Amino acid sequence: MTSQPRATKTKSRVTLLLITAVFGLPFLLAWVFAIGPLDWRSVGTVNYGVLVEPPLLLETHGVTDDTGAAPPVDSLAGDWFLVVLSSSGCSEQCVHWLQIAERIQIAVGRDMSRVTLAWLGPDDGAPTLPSKESRQSWRLPLGGGLIAALAGATGESLPDARLLIVDYRGRIVLAYPPTEDGHGVLDDLKRLLRATAR
Repeated sequence: MTSQPRATKTKSRVTLLLITAVFGLPFLLAWVFAIGPLDWRSVGTVNYGVLVEPPLLLETHGVTDDTGAAPPVDSLAGDWFLVVLSSSGCSEQCVHWLQIAERIQIAVGRDMSRVTLAWLGPDDGAPTLPSKESRQSWRLPLGGGLIAALAGATGESLPDARLLIVDYRGRIVLAYPPTEDGHGVLDDLKRLLRATAR
């Protein structure tokens, strides 16, 4: 007679332990992965370009368009600019970057209208860009300090020409080294376009 209540007690305890495990185990796993001893998150960055921290505002550094006004970057939210920055006239590296930027603009496909190409450099070295509305030439003032500020923000010395991604407010967000072949720029730009989809 005493074996029946003992079996019922054991069965009740096992059931209680199973219910506790079913509800308690997810909390324990969440604690272990969120604030516990295991660090499962990746440490590296996702972007290919060098993140400009803090972002540099073009207008602050005296950048103008052909008419001497601030560059017309105040476009729709979610639009992006691929800017070829050249510290002197448009050298061979500058022409190379312009060709890469044009291919990237085409490669974004249906978002092509959200990407504008621009050249940024001194007055005397402006390249001839095809006259499309998605192309712009901006002027880099002498002594404006943009090149020095960009070198300080990225922690790298700047070559003669460099490719930048600028947001719709005129802030330089990403800068690319001369070794970049364009694939990383395209990946970064696609990610930015998806994140700011309208």
